[in-house]
Amino acid sequence: MSAALPLFEPATQVTFIHTADWQLGMTRHFLKGDAQARYTAARQEGIGRIGRLAAEHNAEFVLVCGDVFEDKQVSSRVIRQSLDELSQVPVPVYLLPGNHDPMDASSIYNARVFTEHRPANVHVLGTPGPVQVRPGVRIIAAPWTSKVPLSDLLARQVDGLAPSEDIRILAGHGRVDYLAPDSDDPTLIGVGEIERAIDDGLIDYVALGDRHSATDVGRSGRIWYSGAQEVTNYDHKESGSGQALVVTLTRGAGLPGEHPEAGPQSVTVTPHTVGQWSFRTIEHDVNGADDIADLQRLLDEVENKSRTVVQLALRGAVTITERADLDATLEQFADRFAALNFWALRHNLVIRPGADDFDQMACSGFIGDAVEELAAAAARGTDPDAGPAQEALALLFRLAGESR
Repeated sequence: MSAALPLFEPATQVTFIHTADWQLGMTRHFLKGDAQARYTAARQEGIGRIGRLAAEHNAEFVLVCGDVFEDKQVSSRVIRQSLDELSQVPVPVYLLPGNHDPMDASSIYNARVFTEHRPANVHVLGTPGPVQVRPGVRIIAAPWTSKVPLSDLLARQVDGLAPSEDIRILAGHGRVDYLAPDSDDPTLIGVGEIERAIDDGLIDYVALGDRHSATDVGRSGRIWYSGAQEVTNYDHKESGSGQALVVTLTRGAGLPGEHPEAGPQSVTVTPHTVGQWSFRTIEHDVNGADDIADLQRLLDEVENKSRTVVQLALRGAVTITERADLDATLEQFADRFAALNFWALRHNLVIRPGADDFDQMACSGFIGDAVEELAAAAARGTDPDAGPAQEALALLFRLAGESR
């Protein structure tokens, strides 16, 4: 007697890690001394944190959607150290070339240092088209094969797809059209066409790179930018970075004889923090001693100062005495943070000399005459010389105080 057919065909399910824009070897000009070395190390060590995330969630593979390396000029040291980190990831890792590291004639992925040291678990998605991860799961790769592609690389892969029982993950890199509506860039990714392919059951998930903020694109919940694995810009420009996405796709639990796409389909996308650094923008009004004290408390409350870059935009007017106090405060925090800078476009702090400022400086003779001239220039708020005069007065006040 033959066995009874099951009431339902089993579902196909896969869990993987979606990440992108590692840009290993990236430098940041505002990081001085050992801060740049620590930032570089954190970006490479992020590979290990992503590997541990994969193990914790029983992910079958890691998919890196472009810009794995900052450019083809990164040092052999960066390449070797990155490959050492990748070798420790407990699952296969698929690397998609992006605009920073395209699969062209001079690609970093063809360099001898990469090919000779590439661990067995690392696979480069350098050829457009499908790659079988395992039976029932395929990545449809849309790599950059030049620095200047002439069309939507994902649309090329979607065109001509036929229904399949496999779970299909479309992997690409670049900007989507609805986030750049006024651009005539031929490489823009057309979201409408991709969503039609999702609606037709041809694609289960679209994994994107290029945008450093984690972003859910469109209406389906199946098109995502993972964001960068480590922060790359200040938080007024970049949100949701320093994360990787744990993605679980299920399709196909249906009646015998039906295509899997006839049954229920589901997607779960969960961001997890893997980054260690932060770039903070702090805007603060400063118009006296109380505001300076408030700023000091605000900076004191920032955690992980050695891995935090702060960009300040201070607005207001202070006396020379208050400016000296402010400078002393910022000087001690500059030693504690990875970097402390001013946001030139939004920073507008002026010095309005107070009645007591010059008494404290107690300058006479030639220096006293210079102070008076600087004070007069500083008072002309919109004059081009006002800013330098204010800075000079503040410096003179500090030097006078140190000499007493």
